[in-house]
Amino acid sequence: MMMSDHNPTIAKEPVIDLRSVSLTQNIKLALVDLLQGILQISLGWKLGWLDVKLRYRGSILGPLWITIIMGVKITTIGVLYAFLLHLDLKHYYTYVAISVVLWTYMSGMINDSCTIFTNASPLILSQRIPFSIYVWRTVFCNILILLHNLLVIIVVFSVFKIVPYTLYLLLPSALLWIMDSLAIGILFGVLGTRFKDIPPIVSAFTQAFFFITPIIWKASSLNFNKDYILLNPFYPLFEIVRAPILGEPLTSSIWIAAIGYSLILWIIALFIFSKTRFRIPYWM
Repeated sequence: MMMSDHNPTIAKEPVIDLRSVSLTQNIKLALVDLLQGILQISLGWKLGWLDVKLRYRGSILGPLWITIIMGVKITTIGVLYAFLLHLDLKHYYTYVAISVVLWTYMSGMINDSCTIFTNASPLILSQRIPFSIYVWRTVFCNILILLHNLLVIIVVFSVFKIVPYTLYLLLPSALLWIMDSLAIGILFGVLGTRFKDIPPIVSAFTQAFFFITPIIWKASSLNFNKDYILLNPFYPLFEIVRAPILGEPLTSSIWIAAIGYSLILWIIALFIFSKTRFRIPYWM
């Protein structure tokens, strides 16, 4: 006796839907990943703190080496160029101290981002954790290094008896820097995982931008139209932090440029992350 094909007691076999997921769905899944990363941000903090501890494990001074190396670097650049260029030591030294500390954070964030997922491959392949957690891990690691380097700025300001009364203006700047750091980690993390040539290429471009960005020189020293410096995406990002500390005014064009570059960065990062998020484990 033949069994009817419509017998309700026979369970249907699972069907695998091989249709491509739409871009809208991918973006939603990427946003869910970012939201889960925020909800589990304490895990990213613990991993970042562990990275700093492991980096200086076995050292006598530990993370204080970060501060010492930064102090030597700033002193060498500040004193040497102040005398060579006949600049006011107090103003130039404080300018260089802030600029180099900020650049160290940003360049470290960019370079470390290229290996975010490859360095975490054992965890990614063994644990189901939002990918944004690994980005927060790198962000917190570099923030901890930044906090160590801030000791140099505090010493410099104490020596020259400078009191920054406008530090309260740094709150929106700090939030924008954190958001940009997260976008940088996502963007270069994915690209560095897919293309193994990305880390040395990014490192070379980062070093080049150090010289074309007002870090050891000031934008006011340019002989052409100063507005062209806004084409450098690093300049407005640095100026919104540096100017409030030094008590200098900020024009609206600098804030507009900083926010504009941040939006472009996030659009690119979110698009690439949403399209490639599921492929990251296969690129390890």
